[in-house]
Amino acid sequence: MKLFISLLWAIFTISGLILVAGADTPVAAQQTTSSCANSIAIPDPEDPNLVADCSTLLNIKTHWASASLNWTTTTPITAWEGVTITISRVTGLELNRKQLTGTIPAALGNLTNLTYLNLNDNQLTSTIPKELGNLSQLQTLNLHGNKLTGSIPARLGNLTNLRGLGIAHNQLTGTIPKELGNLSNLGGLGLNDNQLTGTIPKELGNLSQLRYLSLVRNQLTGAIPKELGNLSQLAYLNLKKNQLTGSIAPLTTLTNVGQLWLNYNQLTGPIPPALGTLTKLQYLTLAHNQLTGTIPTALGNLTKLQYLTLDSNQLTGTIPKELGNFINLQSLALDGNQLTGAIPKELGNLTNLRGLGLDSNQLTGTIPKELGNLSNLLRLNMAGNQLSGCIPTALKRVSENDLSDLGLPFCLCTNTNAIPDPEPADLVKDCTTLLAAKDTLRGSASLNWSTTTRITAWDGVTVSNSRVTELFLRNKQLTGAIPTQLGNLSQLTNLNLRGNRLTGPIPPALANLSHLTHLQLRNNQLSGCIPNALSRIANNDLSSLGLPFCPTPTATATST
Repeated sequence: MKLFISLLWAIFTISGLILVAGADTPVAAQQTTSSCANSIAIPDPEDPNLVADCSTLLNIKTHWASASLNWTTTTPITAWEGVTITISRVTGLELNRKQLTGTIPAALGNLTNLTYLNLNDNQLTSTIPKELGNLSQLQTLNLHGNKLTGSIPARLGNLTNLRGLGIAHNQLTGTIPKELGNLSNLGGLGLNDNQLTGTIPKELGNLSQLRYLSLVRNQLTGAIPKELGNLSQLAYLNLKKNQLTGSIAPLTTLTNVGQLWLNYNQLTGPIPPALGTLTKLQYLTLAHNQLTGTIPTALGNLTKLQYLTLDSNQLTGTIPKELGNFINLQSLALDGNQLTGAIPKELGNLTNLRGLGLDSNQLTGTIPKELGNLSNLLRLNMAGNQLSGCIPTALKRVSENDLSDLGLPFCLCTNTNAIPDPEPADLVKDCTTLLAAKDTLRGSASLNWSTTTRITAWDGVTVSNSRVTELFLRNKQLTGAIPTQLGNLSQLTNLNLRGNRLTGPIPPALANLSHLTHLQLRNNQLSGCIPNALSRIANNDLSSLGLPFCPTPTATATST
């Protein structure tokens, strides 16, 4: 984004366009004229206009005593630091980052041929002199990065030749003068990072040449004027971090806009589908507002988008699969809404994505394996939903993630030989469960359960209708405990672990197997008690285990 802004400002400052102060009437120069006349500063033959400009500059220098400028009568004015001379007149002052302190002198208004004045990034204080409005030749006025206070003079609206106006990063207060709407040649307007209040003047919609408008980080209120929609040349609009209200619909006619920053306001209403016609958009940030309704599928037309942030609103409905069209997208933030439904597998097409935020919604279903295609992903947040199934193992490589908060296992079986295409989600889940169970077993068992072997060929495993229905592991020399994970095989009908060397208690999780009709556990070294719920299984050998049934919990009486 910084590069984008720099390029825009380069357009507005390419000829050195930047100004500072002025005066209603010429400051009495008689007292100082003699200091420039008949001096080395002015070449022979002396032009009276240049003598006057020279004297004005020496007068101005007295206001900036801390500056180490070489403005003296013993140095030719053409060699004065930051001064441009054109046809015996001072036409430009380039004094940025000169550690200037003090105020902006009203005497600058005497430099009537000035076309650019750049005083940015100094330590100038006090107000912007209204006399700057006298500089009718001025094309660029740049005062940003100082400590200026007070209001923006309405008389700046007289500078009809102005092409760049930058007074950002100061401490200006008051409202934006409607007179700025008279600057018909203005290409860039930066008023950001001040303390401006009131509404955005509708008159700014008259700036037909405007390409850059930044009002970010002020205290502006009210609705976005519909007249801003007339700015057909606008490429960059930043209104974020104000207190703006109402709809964003007025901006849907900005067909040349490449960056639209509206986050951190109080905007309401739906996201207009007409935003999908702004096909030059690269940045669309609507986060931290009060937007409602669904995400329009028409946004999928914005194939140049690099950043889309819709987080922290009140959006509902599903995530459109059309968002998968954003082949250039680097950041997608949808978190902090009320989105429902499944995560579209089409998001796996966003191969340039670096950040994906889906957390704190009401999303359901499984995590699409296609998200594993996001090889450039650095940040992933999905917690605070109702997701199920397993986590694609490819997502482990994402350096910043909240996967541990999902309470889900990793998918050990996706994109492997274990599961045939198309991969049934339930069979993937059962496969993952068995691999996790295998990890808890010890001993000399050589089960061929691996992702390189088709699950239908796994030792003792029967698959019916894409689910594991039988597990026959009799006399397999298994040791260790009965894996609790087996309780997740919800379609299991037959479990035979007879004739092994299994130890420890019988997991209560086996009671979750509601379809189980056959259970064989004898000839092991089990201990503890038998969960009562297992007695419902029609065909079991529990009586041969020599273990008691677990006591039934009884309610404890409460004395009063």
